[in-house]
Amino acid sequence: MLSIFRFYYKNSRFDFVNPFFITQLIIMKKILNLIIFLSLFQVTSFAQNIELLELWQKKDWNSLIATSNQLIKANESNYQAYYWKQYALLEQGKHTEALEVLKTAFDCCENKLEIRSELANLYFLQGMYLQAKTELDILLKEANPDFRTFEQRVQIHEFSKERIAAINLLHRAKNHDTSHAFYWIHLGDNYNQLGEFDDATKYYESALAINPLDYQTSSKLARVYLDVNPNSALDICNGVLEKDSTNIRFIQIAASAYIKLDKETEALKQYSTALSLGDSTLNTMRNAGILFQKFQKNDLALKLLNRSYQVDSTDVKVVFYLAMAETQLLNPDKGLDLFDESLNLLKPDSSILSIIHKEKAVIFNEKGKHQQALDNYLIAHKFNPKKKFYLYLIAEQYDALNKKKEALEYYQQVFDGIDEKKGLDLLTASVRDFSQARIEKLKEDLFMEQ
Repeated sequence: MLSIFRFYYKNSRFDFVNPFFITQLIIMKKILNLIIFLSLFQVTSFAQNIELLELWQKKDWNSLIATSNQLIKANESNYQAYYWKQYALLEQGKHTEALEVLKTAFDCCENKLEIRSELANLYFLQGMYLQAKTELDILLKEANPDFRTFEQRVQIHEFSKERIAAINLLHRAKNHDTSHAFYWIHLGDNYNQLGEFDDATKYYESALAINPLDYQTSSKLARVYLDVNPNSALDICNGVLEKDSTNIRFIQIAASAYIKLDKETEALKQYSTALSLGDSTLNTMRNAGILFQKFQKNDLALKLLNRSYQVDSTDVKVVFYLAMAETQLLNPDKGLDLFDESLNLLKPDSSILSIIHKEKAVIFNEKGKHQQALDNYLIAHKFNPKKKFYLYLIAEQYDALNKKKEALEYYQQVFDGIDEKKGLDLLTASVRDFSQARIEKLKEDLFMEQ
């Protein structure tokens, strides 16, 4: 039984489950952590701590903490007691106190790597990615880091959009252990983000060789093929739909592939099937509405395009085909208004230009071309000065270019612009902490250079 739990634990992949199950998987991971941890105890040691196990089973957190404290008082190097105590504190929502327990254990106990791993995990689960990164980087210097260490460090790289770094670490990880589909899937994800579609498809296919029934990865592979080989995308969809004919995700992809192949009749059949199955996503309503209008089924087109327009009135194709449908249904005044609206939408506004330049900057940054990235972030901020996060991105590029005065100026603007009284989300807190650290370091460097 324990080996089954271990297998499930090692191969659990949070990015492939729907949000409903994420909380359940986190709880399962905690329980499996405890089971695996207990399996490592010596029999005598386990007997000494049987009371802690019983309290955990009863969910008597206060008594678990009190008993752990007694054991720590008797032997301050009793790591098991520290572990149970921090677990009980976490169950009570006392995350800061739990962290302090692990820090104390690190000072008092001998098994430093195990404690560091738990610290890194707790930092990661609390979204304290800067702190988690520090601990994980130390763990990665060991000869044989475990799966969780690789997994969490990769996800932090991805959170920071450090695609190349994520790829390099994933290659190291897969060479260390080829059995984890996570490595192959995330290689596909990161190469896909970089536009390296050949590599993306290769690694998605490797992941599916490990788990052929992973529909999430199958859909990723099919979507990559949509742009480079629509027929291959169709083959994947047909293979899945033979087993599950009501899988809306693959019906949608098949419809998109037919559009790419200029087979609009087949595409409309797929969208009609999706709608009959209850699909109300914007993409399906939009594309089905446009195709219904092209095939002169204006009543159906008008219904779907109006619903699409209510969700997104800035989609020029929706507005244009809605104008066509209204006109052909003898509503010329509405048609004229909508045609004028579609013409206005063809003129890019400042927010669109800002987004375009920001996306260009992201690509240049990934390629290590920091001057080009900086130039585009500056333009993006000019077109959308209310987007304060651009200041941080600009500061990062000045930092990468070793332009310390400019970097210091922008980091200071970032730090000064954060109002902690309004509360901080995890990203803003991380940006604040990093900016503060860089401000202090840059001030020291500039002082020494005077």
